[in-house]
Amino acid sequence: MRIRTDWRLLICCAALAAGTVLTACTASAPKRPDATVTTPVVGRPPAPVSAEAALSSEAFTPYAVLGAADNDGLAPGDTYDALHTACMNDAGYGQYAAEAPYAIRTNRGLGFAQAAGPWGYIGTALAAQQGFLAGSEGPGGGGPGGGGPGKPGDPFGNLPTGAQRAAGKCFNILENFNNAQFVHSMAIIETLNNYISTDVIQDGEFKRATRAWSACMAKNGFSSSDADTFSQQALTTLGLEPPPGQNPVGPPGAPTAAQNSAQIAMAVADANCTLSSDLAGIYFAVQANYEQQFVTANQQALNAGVREYKAAFAKALRTLPALLRTTSATLNLPGPPRPGHHGGNGGTAKPSPSHS
Repeated sequence: MRIRTDWRLLICCAALAAGTVLTACTASAPKRPDATVTTPVVGRPPAPVSAEAALSSEAFTPYAVLGAADNDGLAPGDTYDALHTACMNDAGYGQYAAEAPYAIRTNRGLGFAQAAGPWGYIGTALAAQQGFLAGSEGPGGGGPGGGGPGKPGDPFGNLPTGAQRAAGKCFNILENFNNAQFVHSMAIIETLNNYISTDVIQDGEFKRATRAWSACMAKNGFSSSDADTFSQQALTTLGLEPPPGQNPVGPPGAPTAAQNSAQIAMAVADANCTLSSDLAGIYFAVQANYEQQFVTANQQALNAGVREYKAAFAKALRTLPALLRTTSATLNLPGPPRPGHHGGNGGTAKPSPSHS
């Protein structure tokens, strides 16, 4: 399953098209990854306390967060944030690194937690308190492409001129690194990300649980075929995500009191039906089983991908001074979204599936 996009621009595999189920980046796939799996039988496992709790023990999570989490256990500290900060430091404007964030990475996949998704809504108390706003950045987030700390189209406009140029250069340097890893070191991760996600969504037990969830929602006055579509519709209604096929044009405004009340009612119904159908328990149990099968079958290729990523990261750090001299400061922003495998996104490639 995927993590949702915020309003900010996400390059290469970072923007999830609203209303899709599971999508995958069009990476250069590794040669013949082992895709042979056995359909699991999970019954009615207990629902997880949270998506984060479920993901923490799953076999693929460390690979899914490679480059994004400094404690993934595979390449600790070799993150996009660290490379971005090093770039700004080398440019002489490290004090502005936090004001010119690089909120982009290749694999936005099976490793990032959120309350709602294909598994339904986890947490009745959270639903009643925050609804679908739980975990969203809400109004005022920053980042290139949506206006950021400056005005729309000028994401670094509040920085001094020199810092603006450095931020633009570092953005482009990291974009190039991002795209290169996407088609090389992380290709195996992206490919398995897609395999796992697709198998979970197509799993028979999960489909039966989804039908039970949908029937429960109908009894509560809500018509939706699946939980992912329902949560995406809720965010679109609130203005927190653009309609399918459209790019965000700026930070979202705060929902009205009536909108907030309505979306909380939607989330509470979702959470209650998730419990009664055991949708989340079944989803994450099925996913954990598929993850373990794919990781075991493709361990050698995954290990090679991690080694390649770490080597590329070390090289990027060494070459930052030279890249800063030759890279343009004009932001290389992607174009409009294009149709994907199951959906679309903005950028130079299509979006990846995710668990969160």
